[in-house]
Amino acid sequence: MTGSSSLRYFLLTLALFTALTAVMTYPQALHLHDRVHDDGDPLFETWILGWVAHQLPRAPAHLLDANMFYPERRTLAYSETLLLPGAAAAPLHWLGVHPIVVYNLVFLSGFVISGVGTALLVRMLTGSGGAGIVAGLVFAFLPYRIDHFPHLQLQQTQCLPFALWAFHRLLRTGRVRDGVLFGAFAAGQVLSCMYYGLFLIPYLVVVCGVLSWKRRPAVVPLAAAAALLVVATAPLGMAYLNARKVVGERGPQEVIDGSATLTSYLSPGEDNALYGRVFARFIQPERQLFLGFVAMALAAAALWPPVSATRIAYALGALVAFDVSLGFNGLSYRLFYDYVLPFHALRVPARMGLFVGFSVAVLAGFGIARLTSHLTLPAQRRTAFGVVAILLLVEYASRPLTLYTVQTAAPPSYADILADKGVDSPTTVLFEFPTSSLDDPTYLYNSTFHWQNLVNGYSGFFPPSYLAVARAVRTLPSDSALNAIKSHNTRYLVLHGERLRGDRYERLVADLSGRTDMRLISRRPWFDHGKHSEIAVFRIVY
Repeated sequence: MTGSSSLRYFLLTLALFTALTAVMTYPQALHLHDRVHDDGDPLFETWILGWVAHQLPRAPAHLLDANMFYPERRTLAYSETLLLPGAAAAPLHWLGVHPIVVYNLVFLSGFVISGVGTALLVRMLTGSGGAGIVAGLVFAFLPYRIDHFPHLQLQQTQCLPFALWAFHRLLRTGRVRDGVLFGAFAAGQVLSCMYYGLFLIPYLVVVCGVLSWKRRPAVVPLAAAAALLVVATAPLGMAYLNARKVVGERGPQEVIDGSATLTSYLSPGEDNALYGRVFARFIQPERQLFLGFVAMALAAAALWPPVSATRIAYALGALVAFDVSLGFNGLSYRLFYDYVLPFHALRVPARMGLFVGFSVAVLAGFGIARLTSHLTLPAQRRTAFGVVAILLLVEYASRPLTLYTVQTAAPPSYADILADKGVDSPTTVLFEFPTSSLDDPTYLYNSTFHWQNLVNGYSGFFPPSYLAVARAVRTLPSDSALNAIKSHNTRYLVLHGERLRGDRYERLVADLSGRTDMRLISRRPWFDHGKHSEIAVFRIVY
């Protein structure tokens, strides 16, 4: 294949998967500027992307010292860091693109680039551009992705197909350059989603091991890949292990609850337009791993004898990934949990089902290539590819998704804080009330407009220091509650009337205004959650 034909194919698939992503995630592409799935994880992930862009040009050595859970350190490592997506999207933030637009572009790119990468990989393996597109459709639009629509990090699978693409090139050429690409893409997957980074290890061991059985790659390119992978990911790995000392790890019951079962692979999710109601009895939260009957039939066609080493490799990769996704219901995950320390941080082994889907996508490409190989006329092959593609999209299609409308401007109360502390003064510390997993993601999102330190936070893990203050403030305005807030060197207390029920807000404002250690800075009207109210800001006097 010539370089010009490869470029044309790349541009064609990029345009195709961009258009199809807009259709398959409808109506998200129509609301890039103001809507996300909900006001939980998407707002948290918007903040992560914004934090990476904010901190990179200022203090990259303190990138993990995020502005939440103050005064704890390395708090970004309490959850997914999204370092690669954040760095890639940082120029958009620097150009002034709104954080919600940046979030949605990164989110949708997971579908687009994953599909393009898989298409390029399978085209290289089969010599068929149509087979590549079919494989890309499977991986880009698995129902798993709709089940995890709120989870930006779980859409960041762009580097996975490119890592395998580079490894196949390495086997063919033995060049150091291809070894570097393999290491770079593998590291990129780790830096995009730590879950997939850990799952990538057993998957690559099996797939690449089988691929290398008779065609052993050169030592130098592999060494280059390993060195790059270690150098790029070791600092983040150490940060996660250090965070574990503060926030602990997942207990066995959490892992059991997140383990897939055989019926998980019969669950396409309730939003699936074709099968959602039919297979509703199989729905398990975060364990909806339906692969599609069309894709499975194509994969079966690929594995009908005779089979090549490449197809065996991806079939074994699917088998291992399937067993790992079963968690404690399978054979291998218990060993990973007991003997591989980072696996103690994983709550949902079922997410390994994504790798089952990737293997099935590759095999589906081989299957359609085999089934169309006897067709002599190009028009016949194009028709066959088109029919299969339509069947796949029909199986994977979802009902129009319900989205949450985000406030695209920050409450003016934060401007009052900045004015009170002085523009040139050091970063100050805020505590926002009420605090809960329903409230804190919004506070983090709001901090993208001011970047002050927050005692509040939201993450996969919570430090004991924050859990203590969250318990104490339930009795606000008691002295014990205020002392707990002050113990974090908090300078400003922000009361959100739109998030308090009944007359709690007015009573709190009145009680706090009568204290000598609290000074009312402002009361500003604010509208949120369909409720007109206001936000009050108090400066804490020490």
